[in-house]
Amino acid sequence: MTLEAVSHRDVGLSVALVAGAAGVTTSQPVLLSAAAVGLVYAAYEAATPAPRPDLTLERTLSTASPMPGERVEVTVAVTNDGAAPLHDVRLVDGVPSRLAVVEGSPRFGTALEPGERATFSYAVRARRGDHAFGETTVVCRSLSGDEEVRETVRADSELSCRVTVDEVSPGTQTLPYPGRNEADDPGEGVSFYGVREYESTDSMRRVDWKRFARTGELTAVQYEARRSAAVVVLVDARLEFARTDRSPTATQFAKYAAERVGTALLDGDDRVGAALYDDGAYLAPGTGRTQALRLRRLLIHEAHPDAAPSDGAATAAGFDGRVFLHGASGDGPSIGRGARRGPTDVPELHQRLPDRAQVLFCSPLLDDEAADVAAALSARDRDVTVVSPDLTSDETPGNAVERIERRERIDRVRRIGRVVDWDVDAPLPRAIERATERWSR
Repeated sequence: MTLEAVSHRDVGLSVALVAGAAGVTTSQPVLLSAAAVGLVYAAYEAATPAPRPDLTLERTLSTASPMPGERVEVTVAVTNDGAAPLHDVRLVDGVPSRLAVVEGSPRFGTALEPGERATFSYAVRARRGDHAFGETTVVCRSLSGDEEVRETVRADSELSCRVTVDEVSPGTQTLPYPGRNEADDPGEGVSFYGVREYESTDSMRRVDWKRFARTGELTAVQYEARRSAAVVVLVDARLEFARTDRSPTATQFAKYAAERVGTALLDGDDRVGAALYDDGAYLAPGTGRTQALRLRRLLIHEAHPDAAPSDGAATAAGFDGRVFLHGASGDGPSIGRGARRGPTDVPELHQRLPDRAQVLFCSPLLDDEAADVAAALSARDRDVTVVSPDLTSDETPGNAVERIERRERIDRVRRIGRVVDWDVDAPLPRAIERATERWSR
């Protein structure tokens, strides 16, 4: 805390002396009257003591770990712990420079009696990164305004806006089972959803008795339900290509993303399954540690989900599921096109998926067929999220054309679902963080 005192005393006394001397010299009654006014003001200044603030400052955030773009409410409370009243208290909170205030103001003025507490609130928009609040500037003035004390008070608060793979959330389609995802209809929960007419089957605990006492209308309160989701991670395994001979292939990047996000969803009590597009391999959604092992065997070891793992399977595939966390794409020439493995049958895949199952499609989106798959699944009332590793470049005219075409496909898919555009030279969590910020706008 730093303290700075500024005094404006003796203004009245100075006026009294100057006006009085001039009035005596010139025998002007007006000047003598002005001197009398100055003496009164000087007496008033002497009778109002300088402020001696003893303040406690508290700052609370509605959430300290928001998602990018989320609105965070900041509440600041100031308490006068001294024995004297403070007649004019003005505060300016230390908002982090990278955060924009979207509602209210970080400036506040009040008067505080001994022991009195005052609060004010404002809202900021979260941005990616860690943001520490600075010191709050407090100015206290005396009742006459001739003296002020300026101090800075620190109340340590930090807002951390980060997204990890573990925090990725599925779409809106859910199952009739408890979970962590917001449902699109009411059910059992604690957050208010709405009210409706009372039915004979409703519990008496759901009756809105306040409304009944006020209007005589019998209504029941509905709550926001939290449910689990069924998600099938679909990997585009048709084409084998890479930037260089030593770089991971697009299919390996897609499998890595599917394994990371699928495991995170399993940890969140969602039901997760997997399928290899144009390959025929399929794992029905399930839960638990056994399902996580089956998921990893299918995606990483390219084995039947119930097959016993063999030594060297991951090495033979050239990928252990964790290698590419920090990017390992390398540099190289134009993307080469590999051989396709078999026919595509989206209707058959749709028939194998459970009702209300969402699809997480991991594909580089380097041909129109991949975008067609996402559109076809969305047309069959599936929530579709696409995680797309980007292996394009602009080193040659051909590379630039591939990049433009892929961008057009991403824009097309965004019209029917959500897209995580993953630059493989950066960590996957960073791509999910950027995408989540975009979804929240």
